[in-house]
Amino acid sequence: MPMKTPYNGFTLVELIIVVVIAAILATIAVPSFTSLIRDKRQYSAAGQLFGDLHMAKSEAIKRNARVLVCANLSGACAATTNWANGWLVCADQNEDGTCDASTATNPNPIVIRSPIHSTLVLTANSTSPVIFNPNGTAVARTLVLSGNWSNPSTRTNTVAATGTITSTKTP
Repeated sequence: MPMKTPYNGFTLVELIIVVVIAAILATIAVPSFTSLIRDKRQYSAAGQLFGDLHMAKSEAIKRNARVLVCANLSGACAATTNWANGWLVCADQNEDGTCDASTATNPNPIVIRSPIHSTLVLTANSTSPVIFNPNGTAVARTLVLSGNWSNPSTRTNTVAATGTITSTKTP
């Protein structure tokens, strides 16, 4: 009498059970994953601003001239507290509070940042730019980055008059 060979593989019932379990786990994981993406997006934007503030301070000392960090409006400084359209880092050697004209040997603005993600809100405590002086001191400013979702944390970059730049997170 011939012997039956056993079948290898899964039954339809076993496959359906695995798919149902995977769907349940995915449903549980998606909300926390969305929260993680929002937090990392906010962390990244705040870190980029923090780095640009430090770079602006270094540029002011290196150039022995004022350097501005301000809200971006089509490549020029905007007098607004809303920095959602990005920001500029630019030289202001004539100290008139605006970006100097660009030259072949001295391109200006130094850095142009694009708008931040639509779920983030970046505001300043003043419509005037952050100003770094040649000696490293600054005009004190506070920049707050928050989200436009329920219960967002905020990340605050503070520039003190001494030129010290700090970044803090509040839940």
